[in-house]
Amino acid sequence: MLLLALTTAVWPVTPATSQEAQPRPAITVTWSMTPRFGLDDDADGLTDFPNTTAYVHNRVSGCGPCPEPRFGVRLEASGTEGLPVAAYAWRLTGSGVGGVSELHELGPSLDVMLPEGQYLAEVRAMVPLPWGTAVIRGRGTFVVDDLLVVTIGDSYASGEGNPETRRLGPPAPARWGDGGDAAATAAHAAAHRSTVAWPVRLALALEAADPHTSVTFVSVAASGARIDHGILSPQSQTTPSQVDQVSALVGERPIDLFLVQEGGNSVGFARVVRALVEADPLFDPVCYELMVEQAFASVRDGDWSRGTRVQFELPFELSCVPAPGVGPRLPGLDGLAASLDRLADALDSFAVERVVLVGYPDPTGADSGGLRCREIVGDVTPPIRFHEISRDEGRRGVQEVVEPLNAELARAARAHGWIFVDGIASAFGQGHGYCAPWPDYGYPEDDAAAPGFATSLLDFPDAWYRNPGPAPGSDPMGDGAVSWYRTAAQSSVLQGPAAPFATSGTLHPNELGHAAIAALVLHSLGD
Repeated sequence: MLLLALTTAVWPVTPATSQEAQPRPAITVTWSMTPRFGLDDDADGLTDFPNTTAYVHNRVSGCGPCPEPRFGVRLEASGTEGLPVAAYAWRLTGSGVGGVSELHELGPSLDVMLPEGQYLAEVRAMVPLPWGTAVIRGRGTFVVDDLLVVTIGDSYASGEGNPETRRLGPPAPARWGDGGDAAATAAHAAAHRSTVAWPVRLALALEAADPHTSVTFVSVAASGARIDHGILSPQSQTTPSQVDQVSALVGERPIDLFLVQEGGNSVGFARVVRALVEADPLFDPVCYELMVEQAFASVRDGDWSRGTRVQFELPFELSCVPAPGVGPRLPGLDGLAASLDRLADALDSFAVERVVLVGYPDPTGADSGGLRCREIVGDVTPPIRFHEISRDEGRRGVQEVVEPLNAELARAARAHGWIFVDGIASAFGQGHGYCAPWPDYGYPEDDAAAPGFATSLLDFPDAWYRNPGPAPGSDPMGDGAVSWYRTAAQSSVLQGPAAPFATSGTLHPNELGHAAIAALVLHSLGD
């Protein structure tokens, strides 16, 4: 239930003896819920990102099976200002209080812990008079509603490329989410989970949007996961499947929003990027065309065991022919629908109000007029940059990977009654691609004249990367022609390793991109 209503009623006061015709004082009852997400209870400077049963069920320690969780509510009585109130008495009615609860001689504010549900609060203020005591009454109904938001998926949902704090050399690696205990924090680090990720930004926005709800947020999304490897089955020998992790954390609690982003790994995002970078008409003019065609064929059918070899033919002719290679068999675009069907079957085991499936962005947009980047990902092979994804390869990548992938996700969402968040590719394509200008959070005025050989913007990471922290809104810099993507060079600086070709944050949304996706998802939810 994402929309709540508060109604109030007032019982007038009749003093023991009164002949005046003045307005009678009245009490108005208002209420709010204690926020649960976006805090920093351990004061370590990081937004708390707890993934524990104790957090999900709002307990001091873990549980299993867990009793019905209780959530903090503050009730306020107003309208007695200036009156010499001697005492207040509250009376709560509702299933969560076991019938009727009388709370006497308290102040105008009441903090209680209650299970989800609807309640009636009645309050009496005792005002001493020369001839007796006047009792002023008020009451109001309120609904305790904690929104449980759960995320599963791949690196686009985990926050890859956007650590909580950047690395400061080998002695100080990048830090990822603060999990609430040592095990959860280690799991966040292994999965590269960050509070910069769009699901976290969405949860923060929901928490801030309505004082009459609180938010419990859980994410088990992990870099490298796909539906059939990580989500429905374990990603490693020590990591349970994401579905099993959710079941262990949530138990019997109903889930208000189940956020899903996957499909990119199932069609081989990382592999097609690598194939297009390696395919270069200057370095391999003989096999270039075949390498490109085989990369897009593998996206379609999921067979990444294709290889090439050069064939010599008399009298003096070289040609390129297919050859056996080494690579996995993925679902591909052809098998993605069946994978999503299996995911839908797994989600049926949970009590879910809404499932939200999120599409993928377009990294090739150079400006708002639709011009594509001349090249992208060339910084994975510095300093020559001959190996890259060219403008034509980028165009084909959008047409043969991004667009059909998003279309397949939209079809699956319609088939299973999910909400599909569309428009992400077009939003990123309007001047926010990989080659767009970097964010500028305050470069030094003399950055161009900074000492050192070949000094570049990379030498000022605090000027182009900023963790937005617990603030739910998007940064205003996202409105201009600025990149919403994390480059290979940036990723190597933020999270390592130093070699750009080895870092894993390349081609992921940066903090502005995640804020933009969160805004689109929030818009898709409507209410």
